[in-house]
Amino acid sequence: MSIKAIGHVGICVSDMDRSIRFWQDGMGFEVLRQSEFHGRSWRRILELEELDLHTRIIRRDHMTLELLAFDKPGHVGSAERRPMNQLGFTHLAVWVRDIDAVAKRVVEYGGAIVEETRTRFDHPRLKGQWLICTDPDGVRVELVEYPDGEGILEPA
Repeated sequence: MSIKAIGHVGICVSDMDRSIRFWQDGMGFEVLRQSEFHGRSWRRILELEELDLHTRIIRRDHMTLELLAFDKPGHVGSAERRPMNQLGFTHLAVWVRDIDAVAKRVVEYGGAIVEETRTRFDHPRLKGQWLICTDPDGVRVELVEYPDGEGILEPA
């Protein structure tokens, strides 16, 4: 197959400063690049008639996100958490060492915790704790704390 790697995941945001505060200060991402896009060629690829777009490329470990703030034509939709069974993108998952400390930072930097999602598993092939939170625009982020700091599944 000719795919080299996943480049990034794009997230439309309603307020770039607020989102940078959450993702950079709250979640530890680093801003790699900021850009502005205007003009016909970008309108074509983004499938928008008007375009006044500001972006930030941010990275943490091996995860790269592109935050997109549309001044024109503006954003559509609400910041409500989407149902997990709605078609399309459902969530980002991040592995954490201390789920409660990260949850506290999520709230401190403008996100929300969905406490009723807190789940613990103690199964031979699946041990750990999960908790759903959202960024300021309702993007679902799954916090995952593994007791050994490793991954999810052992070979069957």
